[in-house]
Amino acid sequence: MAEAKTLQNLKEFKGLVLRADVVSFMEVQDKYYRMKGFTDLPTSKETEEYSRKYVDEKSERTAVTGMTSTTDFTLDRYKDNPVHDRIQEVFDKEQLADDATVNIVVVDFAKPIEGQEGKFYAIKRNHTIVPDSAGDGTDAYQYSGSFKANGPSIEGYAELGDKDSDWLTIKFTEGKPAADKASETTSGKNS
Repeated sequence: MAEAKTLQNLKEFKGLVLRADVVSFMEVQDKYYRMKGFTDLPTSKETEEYSRKYVDEKSERTAVTGMTSTTDFTLDRYKDNPVHDRIQEVFDKEQLADDATVNIVVVDFAKPIEGQEGKFYAIKRNHTIVPDSAGDGTDAYQYSGSFKANGPSIEGYAELGDKDSDWLTIKFTEGKPAADKASETTSGKNS
């Protein structure tokens, strides 16, 4: 049944994931807040490669031996926004090293956890805020810079934060939900 649906989606281009379906949340004072007001937030991957050509083969082989990511950002500054306040703090105080790092969780609302109501696939990673410019634009006061990966990515899932019904805050849990772990253990015993 799932294979038939996949083939049908491939045939008809169904299931388009919108940019607004993949949302970032920044940890500020032990709480993950939605990163709102960003006009630009693309992520690029930087890779290290090992390329070689063997004498008995006509083409070259390449393996990726390392990978990191950088997320460039531009935001319109809003008052009383914990994420904006944290970024402004790094800019204004010219913070360095650990003082300029934050945890960011990217939640993919297009990937709900099967059989788990209100839980979505998410990746958490520590990032260093690398300032670029402040004050761009003639309308809103803007900040721009980069979030550069500062450690490994951690897979898990996100669910609504306490006292929140609008996905403005989340709780992040590392790993898979308990029900999925139980089914994996059961299926592992049968193989």
